[in-house]
Amino acid sequence: MVSKRKSRIIEFYKEAKLNPKIELMVLGIVDLSLLTLGILLYLKTKQIACLLAMGALLLGASYYFLGKPKRILDKKRKELENEFVHIFAYFEIFVKNGRPVYNALEDCLRYASKGLSEKMRALLDDIDQDKSVVPYMKFAENFTNLEIRQVLVSVYKMSIEGGGEEYLAQFDTLFHSLSVSKRQQTLENEKNHFGNFNFLPLFASALSMGVIAVSVVILMEEYANVI
Repeated sequence: MVSKRKSRIIEFYKEAKLNPKIELMVLGIVDLSLLTLGILLYLKTKQIACLLAMGALLLGASYYFLGKPKRILDKKRKELENEFVHIFAYFEIFVKNGRPVYNALEDCLRYASKGLSEKMRALLDDIDQDKSVVPYMKFAENFTNLEIRQVLVSVYKMSIEGGGEEYLAQFDTLFHSLSVSKRQQTLENEKNHFGNFNFLPLFASALSMGVIAVSVVILMEEYANVI
């Protein structure tokens, strides 16, 4: 059970393009340093608050380092979904101008990043072999957003109906809903990121002041003992 969990964590780091050995080694060094500092401060001051403060810092450091792969993967996922919206805006223009679905997807490749372009080429290759909805659903597995899956189903319907007005209107409605949703999500993420950006310096300052205060107390006690 433990080995499976460990292997999952390592795979998670590798998926995020991180070196698990280095990341976990840094976490171990940080945790050990904080634990040692907490014990030393406690031995000097006999204040349990020092241990509690360092314990909180240790938990915070562990949370940050262990959550790093997820943050990276979540960011990549959001970037890929945002790019999907950007690229399929071109697709919408192409099909409205009368381009067949397959050709419109091909035309989009020139505007896509390397990562999304490779996934779209795989989609086109799969369509060459299978004219069902399966290639579109396989492509949809690259995304977690269910609205993208709905958009791709409508693209498939357009492909088998030759881009009829009814299916084009359906695609337009679904894609517009997805675009609005992603725009709102992006604004919320930026707002949350800005809030976290403001909080972290304050948190770091508070911790620094706490360490300085404890250090001053230790120095005053040592000075008093000397006198």
